[in-house]
Amino acid sequence: MKTKLIALVAMLTICIVALSGCTDISDSYKPGSFGATEEEQQIVDAVTEKYGDMTASGEPRLLEVMMTSSTVNFIPVDKVLKYSKDSEELYAWFIYDNFNYDTISVEWIYLESDYSIYTFESETGEDFGRGTFILEQPDDGWPLGDYRVVISGAGIEESVDFEIIDGATVSEPFDLLDGATVDSHKADFGSSGTSDETPAPQSGFTAESTSHSFVGEWSSNWGDMEFWESDGKIYGEYTHDAGRLEGVVNGDVFIGTWSESPSYAEPNDAGDVEIKLSSDGNSFEGNWRYGSDSSTWSGGWTGTRVGESTTATSSASSGVTPGWYLVTVEDYGDKVISTNDYYSYDVDYERGNVWTSNTGDHGETVQVRTISDEPEDFYAAEEEIVINVRKEGELIAPDDLGLYDTSSIGIDFADVAVDRGTSSSYSLEDETYGAYFKMGWGDQTGDIKEGTFKANAPGADAFGGSFRILYYYSNGGTYRTNYIYEWKE
Repeated sequence: MKTKLIALVAMLTICIVALSGCTDISDSYKPGSFGATEEEQQIVDAVTEKYGDMTASGEPRLLEVMMTSSTVNFIPVDKVLKYSKDSEELYAWFIYDNFNYDTISVEWIYLESDYSIYTFESETGEDFGRGTFILEQPDDGWPLGDYRVVISGAGIEESVDFEIIDGATVSEPFDLLDGATVDSHKADFGSSGTSDETPAPQSGFTAESTSHSFVGEWSSNWGDMEFWESDGKIYGEYTHDAGRLEGVVNGDVFIGTWSESPSYAEPNDAGDVEIKLSSDGNSFEGNWRYGSDSSTWSGGWTGTRVGESTTATSSASSGVTPGWYLVTVEDYGDKVISTNDYYSYDVDYERGNVWTSNTGDHGETVQVRTISDEPEDFYAAEEEIVINVRKEGELIAPDDLGLYDTSSIGIDFADVAVDRGTSSSYSLEDETYGAYFKMGWGDQTGDIKEGTFKANAPGADAFGGSFRILYYYSNGGTYRTNYIYEWKE
């Protein structure tokens, strides 16, 4: 693994953008643009409100250190803690303050083997600005596991940890603007604009008067949703791809825009949306489209207000207790020994009892048996799921191996490929070990670990009416069990 990491190809894009009176650092010096546009000014106002006057003198600071999937005009489009192994670039972003042409060092570390991948060094401008540092994907791909970026300079240091996973990149909205006195939703979501006259629906709905409101929490086929009102507009968020909504209401119809990660922009990640309330205000149906020029609308966006009983009559007549029912179990266990130039992998896969072995070319070995409870056949909406997991390890010279046996239990859409995930996913977690239950490098020989992993089941009819509980095991190879549930009532 260490030999492979030497082949990492690194490329630096440095965009340390200055506020008024400072400079950008890229290929050449030029006047700073921070604050020149409406969106940039919102960032200036938010930073000032959160941290104080950035032009005032003081001790050096590194602020808002984070990972992101990309930047637009030096502003992160999101915040990332888990990158897909297919990511072409990794972005580290931060704000510096009270620097005086000091050198900033940015070191990338692969924590699984404590390997220093690459270190960038760059001179700041005077006082304050922003930095973006990009590491390109190596020719042989990203090794899975934990990473860290350490940013230091002027006698101070900050770091941020992230993971490379065998699944989709997991991101959340860029939250620097949260709590700012400026119109943060406009800056964060992008203004759709409204005129003095409320627009009429275009997707086939007819606006009718209603005494009900969109404001509140909802369960939809695009994940959990929430609407709120501010300054005469309606804003919303939903869990699928960290989605966002913004618009106005005409009677019982919400008319506005949707946007999703990673870009939150047309043509692929944003467009128009119209959502119509039911007569009792406890459910909705919606139409959406990519962009705003197409005449083609897609339907099928449905939701139910959380906390309202709208199915009691049908449930009673059907005789079915509303809830999540286990319908399918799928095993993905690779029972074939696989090797590479450095390690030999083996597995004895049995549902609920998985033994993995990883042996290095110098005889170093990590052998771990993971024994897991199976989930229940039925869960009520938002009922707590509790899974007990035990690891029994035999570790021979693990410090030389630098790898872990890792297991986790996650919840996601049922129709996503077993080796993929969405931003709506979430994990069962243990109070001690968190979401990822590891044994290996740094553990003592003969360790036994026990954990209780917990999370609530999805709400009623969430995830489009079906979800999965995915058991994941990895120690060189990857092995999974997929439990598929459907909502019935």
